[in-house]
Amino acid sequence: MSVRHPETAWVRDYQPSDAAGISALFRAIYDDRYFYADVYLPSQIQQRNASGQWRSAVAMQGDKLVGHAALWLNPAYPGQAELAMNVVDPDARGQGIASLLGRHLRAAAADLGVALLTIKQVCSHPRSQYVAQALGFHNIALLPDYIDTPFAGPAPESILLGCLPLQARPLPKLPWPEEWGTWLAPLRQALGESGSAPVGAGLPGLALTRCGQRLEVTAQQPTPARLAEIANLPSGQLIYLKLPASAETLALRAQLRKAGFRFGGLLPAAAGGWQLLWLRGISGQDIHLCDEQAARLYRLCAYSGSTRTAVP
Repeated sequence: MSVRHPETAWVRDYQPSDAAGISALFRAIYDDRYFYADVYLPSQIQQRNASGQWRSAVAMQGDKLVGHAALWLNPAYPGQAELAMNVVDPDARGQGIASLLGRHLRAAAADLGVALLTIKQVCSHPRSQYVAQALGFHNIALLPDYIDTPFAGPAPESILLGCLPLQARPLPKLPWPEEWGTWLAPLRQALGESGSAPVGAGLPGLALTRCGQRLEVTAQQPTPARLAEIANLPSGQLIYLKLPASAETLALRAQLRKAGFRFGGLLPAAAGGWQLLWLRGISGQDIHLCDEQAARLYRLCAYSGSTRTAVP
């Protein structure tokens, strides 16, 4: 399947002969600092696509490969896929190629039965935010100090997490804080609401994972005692705390804030349903946001840094 672009660029599904060209394109644009290291090894690009973990697409101008994007189907998150690894040759930018690749893969995700698409938008790279807006993604979380990137210098880059439901993924009906109302309103309209929040059966009660500079902590059944224990983690450590989106979690907001945590948004849970993200130890560096919904979340988080918002 292929899609033609009015300015001669067109998109098709990945072929094994594309792997070397994809790898060369990433190295030319990102040098050696791209987050997913597999793109630097053509054999890994081929293996990921052959196994079905990736579903890549490429943009062509004549015989030249000028763009790539992929669905990343992580088996740890069944029913979800990340629209990722979107890269366009600088000489071919301004032609809508990134959006063309995204639409191609959005259709492919629907054909695969994917229920929810996510996308990570680089805050210092407005083009990625505009592409997500054009494809209909809703910004649901802010991930500060998340990755190393060539766009923001030596400091870690912050990310906006967007989601696009292809099947029903309602939010639970909860006593949401009044001050979240303006930010939540478009998400409640887009996602809908259900009467209950799914429980992650069989998941560990507490899990800690180190991801670069950040420590990701997931607590399935938060209690005052458990949060007090988590609060004793080193104060200078960057912590992403993931708690179930439930009335019990919302009742602990005062304790979370007293322990230095700030609300960071919503995350789709691996077992279905949603999580609330809480953050501590972030740097407070400036963040550039290109949409008012994302700016509302930033203000809700009450970060110590500043934000620049350019709404088209």
